[in-house]
Amino acid sequence: MITFWLLAAAMMLAAIACVVPPLLRAASPERPRNFVAPHAALAGLLIALVPGAALTLYMRIGDPAALAIQTASFAPTAEHADAPASMDAAISRLAARLRENPNDAQGWAMLARSYMALDRPLDAAEAYRRAVALTPRNAELLADYADASASANGGDLDDSISKIIDSALALDAEQPKALALAASAAFDRRDYPRAIQFWERLSRVPDLEPEIAQQARKNIDETRVLAAKGSLAQSAAVEVRVDLSPELAKRVRAADTVFVYALPDDGSRMPLAVQRLRADQLPATVRLDDSMSMTPGRRLSDFSRISIDARVSMSGQARPAAGDLTGSSGLVPARGAGVVGVTIAEVVR
Repeated sequence: MITFWLLAAAMMLAAIACVVPPLLRAASPERPRNFVAPHAALAGLLIALVPGAALTLYMRIGDPAALAIQTASFAPTAEHADAPASMDAAISRLAARLRENPNDAQGWAMLARSYMALDRPLDAAEAYRRAVALTPRNAELLADYADASASANGGDLDDSISKIIDSALALDAEQPKALALAASAAFDRRDYPRAIQFWERLSRVPDLEPEIAQQARKNIDETRVLAAKGSLAQSAAVEVRVDLSPELAKRVRAADTVFVYALPDDGSRMPLAVQRLRADQLPATVRLDDSMSMTPGRRLSDFSRISIDARVSMSGQARPAAGDLTGSSGLVPARGAGVVGVTIAEVVR
């Protein structure tokens, strides 16, 4: 199964790629021309340290716009071993501050993101709820709220979370995380066409990170395969074993036409599917399925029960006539009936 979390992980990497370089550039505007970017290990450390530093600065200044963190001053020294504890302390201070000033929407959003970084989705969802209540027309915040709520719900994108996603997309039809979540929700419902629509919209978002667009296209391709398999699995089909009673065999010529057809359980005599044989082919096993539909909108899969009739037409015509030979299975399931037996043993009067 394709999971939303693969796409979410790609989004997280893309977000980090967008955020960290500007922070590094802002940290040292007068760096020399031969400045060398930090080693990958240091970059990983910066990613771990930035949330705590951001919280500390927010606590001091109270303005997220001022988060031009001096990340270039970070170095992998022993003092950073206390970073997780420092982050916990900063989160606790921010939570205390918000209890005193509960109308700080930006503070609630910062607290929620910090909880998510610490894998505390229940706390994050509650913090996002408070932020959304204060700024209900923020599509990105709504998408983050839905994401945290899904994490807190064990990954289940239930109806209440889907409503949050819908609200985000109503405000911004190109909100990437909301589109990814909407696609995942549709996929989980096995509504593959809808999932593909959302992933296609995501792949067309302007300035989308290439990795995310690539993952969306991969999801589209894999979902199309699943959709095709699902269509085949959901199609109704029945195998029919047709034979002729010995008593009537002497009436039949080798070239006589045999019609095998499925009828709906609503009393209509218009066949749902038909196969045509020659009498000298009996006994025979034939397959009736949706591809043989006689009328648009009326297929085997549209009915839970059907009957299978077989008839030797003495005139070669499809319309029944006196003297034809017939047999019927009676009502059987349109799916899962196994091989249905029909014996031609009656004469049409």
